[in-house]
Amino acid sequence: MTHPAALEALRAAIAEPPIEYRPELRWWLAEGLHTDATIRREIAAAHRLGFGGMEFLAMPEENIDEARYGWGSEEWTHDSHTIVAETTARGMSFSFTSGTNWSNANLPTITPDDPAASQELDVEYEPVRERRVGLLPRIDLGADRGEGGLPGSRVTPKRQHLVAVVAAAVTDSGPTASGFSTPASDGAATLAGADGAAGTTTVQALTPVIDVGTLTDLTPLVTGDEGAEALDWSAPDARDWRLFVFWMHGTGQTASPSASVNYTVNYLDRDGVDAVIDYWREVVLTDALKADIARNPRAQMYMDSLELNTWGEGGMFWGRCVAEEFRARRGYDITPWLPLLVRSAPLMAVSTRYRFEPDAAHAIEVAKVRHDYVATLTDLYIEHMLQPFADFLHEQGIALRAEISYGLPFELTRPGVAVDGIETESLEFGSQIDAYRLMAGPAHLLGKQYSSETGATTRNHMLPHRFYDQIINTQLAAGITKTVLHGWSSPAGAEGSTEWPGHEGMLPMFSERFDTRQPAAEFYPLWNRAVGRVQQVLRRGRPRIDVGILRTDHFTDNSSGMMFYDGERRIPDEVAYGRMWMRDRQNHWWRDLGMQDAGWGYEFFDGSLLLRDDVVFADGVVQPDGPGYQALIVYQEALDADVAARLLEWARAGLRVLIVNGASELKRLETGEYFHYGATAARTPGLDGRDAELAATMAALKVLPSVAEVDEPARAVEALRALGVIGYHEFAVPNQNVLAYERIDGDLTHVYVYHFLYETEAPTRVNIKIPGAGIAYQLDQWSGRFRELGDAHTEPIGPGHSDVTVVPVRLRPGEAAVITLDRSAGYSLGESATAPAIVAELSDWDITVESWDAGEAQLIEEDRGLGYATREVLPTTAVTRLRANGTALAPWKDLDGVGPEVSGVGEYRTTLRLDVVPDGRPVLDLGDVCGGLGSVSINGGAPIGFDTSAPRVDVTGLLRTGSNDVVVRVSSSLSNRLKARGYYERIPDVSALLSGLPYRPHHVPVRDYGLTGPVRLLVEN
Repeated sequence: MTHPAALEALRAAIAEPPIEYRPELRWWLAEGLHTDATIRREIAAAHRLGFGGMEFLAMPEENIDEARYGWGSEEWTHDSHTIVAETTARGMSFSFTSGTNWSNANLPTITPDDPAASQELDVEYEPVRERRVGLLPRIDLGADRGEGGLPGSRVTPKRQHLVAVVAAAVTDSGPTASGFSTPASDGAATLAGADGAAGTTTVQALTPVIDVGTLTDLTPLVTGDEGAEALDWSAPDARDWRLFVFWMHGTGQTASPSASVNYTVNYLDRDGVDAVIDYWREVVLTDALKADIARNPRAQMYMDSLELNTWGEGGMFWGRCVAEEFRARRGYDITPWLPLLVRSAPLMAVSTRYRFEPDAAHAIEVAKVRHDYVATLTDLYIEHMLQPFADFLHEQGIALRAEISYGLPFELTRPGVAVDGIETESLEFGSQIDAYRLMAGPAHLLGKQYSSETGATTRNHMLPHRFYDQIINTQLAAGITKTVLHGWSSPAGAEGSTEWPGHEGMLPMFSERFDTRQPAAEFYPLWNRAVGRVQQVLRRGRPRIDVGILRTDHFTDNSSGMMFYDGERRIPDEVAYGRMWMRDRQNHWWRDLGMQDAGWGYEFFDGSLLLRDDVVFADGVVQPDGPGYQALIVYQEALDADVAARLLEWARAGLRVLIVNGASELKRLETGEYFHYGATAARTPGLDGRDAELAATMAALKVLPSVAEVDEPARAVEALRALGVIGYHEFAVPNQNVLAYERIDGDLTHVYVYHFLYETEAPTRVNIKIPGAGIAYQLDQWSGRFRELGDAHTEPIGPGHSDVTVVPVRLRPGEAAVITLDRSAGYSLGESATAPAIVAELSDWDITVESWDAGEAQLIEEDRGLGYATREVLPTTAVTRLRANGTALAPWKDLDGVGPEVSGVGEYRTTLRLDVVPDGRPVLDLGDVCGGLGSVSINGGAPIGFDTSAPRVDVTGLLRTGSNDVVVRVSSSLSNRLKARGYYERIPDVSALLSGLPYRPHHVPVRDYGLTGPVRLLVEN
């Protein structure tokens, strides 16, 4: 078929998608133990299977000598250089990580007492009734405070430095705004409350209350040299006064595996990043390594989760510059307010609870101070860590990709300005579209690559490939166009701890494997090519997002996708992902679904990004060369005064602004807490004295004709339409089953659509209205061909105009499609479509299952002349062919001759006899493949892949009159075989551990595998 020029150029470009568009891998190395032969074999395999790059790191392993093979050792360095050289030689990308394992930047060249090491602000309390005299209480740095919930152990620091002494009158509890400990917030006085908890709502303990008017900075009264600090002070009255003595010391957090001891670095003072840069410049980046980097245009540094912890009672991240920078940026002294910043955060920042609350009269004032503290931390993270590190990396030809702000009390989106790529992950957000919208805003607004670490679950080897396809489909609908699969491991690993199916990498309880141990690996080349085509199309041109939502958050719930316990009841990951949250009509942050149901695109970002010189309002939209927001929504109670002024400036020039009162959003899913807002933009977030200025700006904004205000989110779509918003694309009628994402690409408009209710709904039809007259096509991602959609038609909007094309799209649950409108190709006539005709049903099959099980392990040895030999164990897979006793399709567990213990690849053969090759488009519809990857081959032709949710194969040009040989191959996960081997009985359910429950293994059912049909040859017109 001949296509118009623009579409033909696209077809040629994606026929064999370049390697940079294909999914990449996180490779969990067995520390530095892998032999050169293993490394070369694994990279060659990843390349052969169609993956685009490898990000490499390590976890602590049993039976490996860390002094010899840990991060920073000669073996680790040698392996790193080998990986860089081998990936570069194959045109693949590679990614370093900023320290050992994944959880933070860390170094072996510092101690907990170095300024470059992570620092915290700790506190000692002392009650004062009348007069106190003498030395100040110091921190017992060796005290046992229990195990923390984050990675790494702790080495006790030796030094502590006095920062401040503050006194205040304290009551056990009192008339705070809630009477209870409040969760951290961003300047809003409204408190969180239970609202549809997914888990068990915790009972909050009464919290001591500080009389804010009594806060007194006593630091200038301290006498004595360092180590002998003393204070003579008398309480002014008979109330219960408390002395807060603040000391800075290293957190002592370590990271492993390392040849020595790696310590987490300081993210707030420049000392931290300077030490990181020095180490990489002087130790890691040898001339040979730099030469390989120079040959690789996609060299990357990846900064993963910010899983830093504090040890002491104070719970505050700190540094030498924090107080000074706070004063310079906020205009007042943080010292008197420190008692109200003392916090507990047992896991991530979302768990933050302040140990003291203010009296009710000062609740808003203290909320503002708390905001100013975390806003300052965010500034320092950007300016003292990310930006200088990125500058250094750019000098070396390395791009910086980061999971910005993860886990720490940093604003979620602002740090996007300092990195080259913004990354999210599926583990933390559980395949929830609203979660991926959280960082889509800065990615699109700033023109950054938006990627995801995808595939980690708590269900190791259990789930069908379809489960992971649904995560990727959800992410594509949010504009994530780079998939980094979590993960890859070599089967080879250490003696004594490596068993079939192979070396685990990130433990056997917290990851999936997309490597050669999987029966699906046979089909990865087809799958990678298909995903690569979609990612390539969705990186072309620029995004079109209808609405930007201003949202500030320093305490994002980045564990909302990991809440798998309802009391004692374990909710399987696949049930939560497929039937709860967004797939039960519950989005977490913008909770009204009206815009989503209309087919509109929307996403979040911090309003301060609008103040950047490179973010503009022109042609009636925000960032016309980027997302092109037609309108902005404001809904939180706090709004920066400068941001409000920018909204007023642009609204006077025509920007549409919608002010939404009465909204609510997720605080913490585990505890069922939500923020409930009253009036929008009622105050500034910080203690800047600009509330009256903000009120005047908002009053001026509200009277403009391009501004509307509503009292509930449910009225947002109606109000936006009244302001003149028409979706870049939209559904002709609201649809609750489909997500959509758009790219404008010259004369081409690409709309990605996805039926996200993959476990709960029937097939759906949606009519998509795309501006412009043109011919509509649908991409077959498995072949790279575009099929014209003859039932699309143009409709006039006004007299003499035919400028909307209506495209009917039919999707099965879980199916995704790329629709391309070519506006250079005339217009669509709208021929009526008929249901596909059934030509034949294929019901008589020769069925063989290649059953996978443990084979003989091999021993690999390497002697590099260093005085010792390195040994690896390589488990192998034994494949036994099982012939089913029967010809009818059924799950393997129900096939006589196969059974419930089998995992592997099924091969199905039959003969299709045709008296005549039918006219039209012939499609082989496989019905159901139990979520397994696979392929179809007709008459000995090349295998063709298929969608795991809609397994249909276009067989145009492959059929002939008479007999046609049909071969279908379908893979499974390893779950049934591993269950039969007792594998899961030895693995703790990490979800239970994270929920504070005692050890328990996974409950693993026997799963359905294979081709179950019905298989039909259809003809579409």
